[in-house]
Amino acid sequence: MWVFVINLDRDRERLARMLSEGQRVGISFERFVAVDGKHLDGELRDQFYQGAAPHEAAFTAGEIGCYASHLRIHRLLEDRTGEFALILEDDVRLADDLVPTIKAAVGCARDWDIIRLSNATKSVVQPVAPLGNGRDLVRYWTVPNGTGAYLISRTGAIKFADAYARRTLPIDEDLRRPWRSGLVTYGVVPPPVDPDVLDTSQIDAMGRDRKLSARARFKDAAPRRDALAQWRYRLATFGALGSLRAVAHSAAASVVKRMRGRKAAEKFYRL
Repeated sequence: MWVFVINLDRDRERLARMLSEGQRVGISFERFVAVDGKHLDGELRDQFYQGAAPHEAAFTAGEIGCYASHLRIHRLLEDRTGEFALILEDDVRLADDLVPTIKAAVGCARDWDIIRLSNATKSVVQPVAPLGNGRDLVRYWTVPNGTGAYLISRTGAIKFADAYARRTLPIDEDLRRPWRSGLVTYGVVPPPVDPDVLDTSQIDAMGRDRKLSARARFKDAAPRRDALAQWRYRLATFGALGSLRAVAHSAAASVVKRMRGRKAAEKFYRL
């Protein structure tokens, strides 16, 4: 397994903290220098920019740099002999059982392209296999946001890198739409990696005001035809009966969330 940590040159304290995190849980990693979203070149630039302007005006330089950093790692995997990689951003906290959780997940999900390891689900999941320590390998009804930590296979990396000629959504939004890229997507619940544990956001520091949510800023970049493709994906993943159960659980969770809060709704998430 290859392990990469994405880190800006100026963020030495973050790198030192991640070295400590890795030593604590028993992993070593290769530092990958984060890409500056304002200074891309060649084919990579063409995926994000038309001349001097981004293909999607709502993109910040930080979001472009984040996406480009992950893409460059995906391209690296094409020429490496390892079967998969663990990709980490430098503002995460690793659980003590991360390594055994990864081993168990990889052993259970033999057809996977990506296994998400950070960001808690806010929707229904279908348990696939227990992984120990109360964690389960799952399939998502709605894939959560975030790219703090994930496993990606060599095949999955090639799929995702080749999926788009133009990038018009942040990487976490594209990864939330596996029907577009064809990525066979799994996750671990509860996740063994906590994302965004530091007070400051490098994406915010590198770009424009991001007070609006991604859904609001990129509403014109996600065509409505996605809805049909999403339902086809859900039916293929959950099956007809599982999809009916997921709809019922989603409706119940939505009602409970409004009446009693998000925490109370979580008990409806698992099918």
